[in-house]
Amino acid sequence: MIFTAGMKKVDLLIFKKDIDTVLEYLGKSRCFQVADRIEGEMSDNHKKIDELYRKLKTGIDFFGYLPGETADSDIHVPGDEDFMNAEQMLEKVHSLADREKALSERKLQIQSILDEVNIFRNLDLPVKELEAVTYLSCRIGRVDPSVIQVLRDTLESRALIIELDINGRIFAVSSKKGRFALDTELNKAGFREIPITQEARDFPPEVLSALEEECGQVEESRRKVLEEKGLAGLQYGPEIGKLLDIMSAGIKTEELKDHLESTETVFKLSGWVASSDSKKIIADLEAITADRIAIRFYDAEEVESVRLGTEKVPVRLDHGKFMRSFSSIVISYGAPLYGTIDPTFLVSVFFVILFAIMFGDVGQGFVGVLAGIILERDRFPGLRRFRKFAPIFKTVGAACMFTGFLYGSFFASEDALVPLTRFLTGSLLGRPMDRFISLSPGHGIGKIIIFFGFTIGVGIVINSIGLLVNIYNRFKLKDYRRAVFSKTGIIGTLLFWYSLVLAVRLRLGGRFSGVDVFFLLSPLVLLFWGEPLYRLMSGERPLFPEGFFSFFMEGFVEVMETVSYFISNSVSFLRVGAFALSHTVLSLIVFQIAGLVSSFPGGIFFQAMVIVTGNVLIIVLEGLIVSIQVIRLQYYEFFSKFFTESGTAFKPFEFSAPRQ
Repeated sequence: MIFTAGMKKVDLLIFKKDIDTVLEYLGKSRCFQVADRIEGEMSDNHKKIDELYRKLKTGIDFFGYLPGETADSDIHVPGDEDFMNAEQMLEKVHSLADREKALSERKLQIQSILDEVNIFRNLDLPVKELEAVTYLSCRIGRVDPSVIQVLRDTLESRALIIELDINGRIFAVSSKKGRFALDTELNKAGFREIPITQEARDFPPEVLSALEEECGQVEESRRKVLEEKGLAGLQYGPEIGKLLDIMSAGIKTEELKDHLESTETVFKLSGWVASSDSKKIIADLEAITADRIAIRFYDAEEVESVRLGTEKVPVRLDHGKFMRSFSSIVISYGAPLYGTIDPTFLVSVFFVILFAIMFGDVGQGFVGVLAGIILERDRFPGLRRFRKFAPIFKTVGAACMFTGFLYGSFFASEDALVPLTRFLTGSLLGRPMDRFISLSPGHGIGKIIIFFGFTIGVGIVINSIGLLVNIYNRFKLKDYRRAVFSKTGIIGTLLFWYSLVLAVRLRLGGRFSGVDVFFLLSPLVLLFWGEPLYRLMSGERPLFPEGFFSFFMEGFVEVMETVSYFISNSVSFLRVGAFALSHTVLSLIVFQIAGLVSSFPGGIFFQAMVIVTGNVLIIVLEGLIVSIQVIRLQYYEFFSKFFTESGTAFKPFEFSAPRQ
């Protein structure tokens, strides 16, 4: 659509026994934006569903299973059967989780004992007997492995340092007399004492092998539980994922119910729907409630909060598959105001044209088409979130193939298409040419200057369309002052167009005259006096509400800004030609480097590597840069003409949402 969708506000009075059915319908149809919420408390049912959701989420995380998308037809407000299924799933999860936890804890317990006892294997002495020697002081702990030899050298004959493992565990022993020197040096070395547990003191050596055997058995049991867990994840994962989405729908439903006006028997639900959907919504709601519902619609202009400016009508952009892929570019900047022109179609056209001009190559464009086909077929789950951009890749790729054919570029090669281009130009134009459009600096600077002039012409068209969109929108919004007396209104547009006509006439040899002075100065004077003139014509007083001096300064700035604004907006499109030229230069550099390495041993291999690597870099890096530049041109040069105020995007009540 060229315009934003017409919207109506609707009030629904719903019996409490029908509320879940109605909300389920609205959540699946995604046609209703809720309005007029009130403060509310979390209901008991809401708490119950929220708790089940969290437990199910923990179950999914336990299995390490990534659930797929649940079909809309399977998502509904949870009922008793769903609660029972969820409890059964959780019992199975808890059973496995408890077994895994018990085995893991037992293994950790055994392993900690073994680790502690194994430290003393290097001593070949029972710890209990060492402690019975009254004339010795023993220390067991950890230091940085790098200081062990320093300790030995410092203490020399005053203490014995035994390294128990490679991680810095040591056993230090000295006489009772030398224990103060030992403790001093150990503290300097950052010694951290390890307490000796009773198990390590009294541990019978003959039990060690039995304990190690038990540790192996526990690990084997744990491995079998993990295998069972993996199979259970595949078996129960899809069902838990489905239950997660059902509970998520329940949470959204209960949360909304908590914030609705209600009596003992009835809920009041207010919101916005598209005018085109109103008849279907009425029929569907009456059918699912057996006519037990009261429905009242209001046109946007009838809503008092809209008239007073305290509420904005939500903006819904109705697009097909292709246009939806470009909607994110518009919405990321802001939603258009309700009732104004939807710029998505214009954005899509300008995006394709500008990208194709800057990135013309038959082979690289074909890669873009292939990328779009791959995204559209949804073969790779990791790329699923980019699927909506498939139409952009295919369309832009095809456009780049077309301009690439005009430029004579195929995977950065300027020679591959020459035979075909010569044949076609000879047949169509009567004289063969190597390419239709030449951007190579070696083929003459004149053609490049003409090309830059062409890109400015493209910018003039885009700027002009933006100005016309703004003029229409301002009249539609009854903002007559900015529709006429502004740099993006009628007067500013006439100044822009006349300046262009004058520039072309002078370039063709025409002469500057007094008439030109009049038609250039008149719009500037009107822009300068625009505010008081409008107030005079509309009967508003005073003419200078902020004072004459303030008006004079604002008018002067407005005139200066208008002149610089149109010059910068037009010159800005030189970057389109600059990036097209840089694309050509990069392609030349790739083949020049390939030519240099061709004389090396194995030159064909290195030449192929340079060409492939160069094309990959151009596609990825320059493709990204060109995308940014195209969006920048649309935001700053096109959108700035009419996107001076953002609307509110239509955000329907819906069940589907990413799991968190």
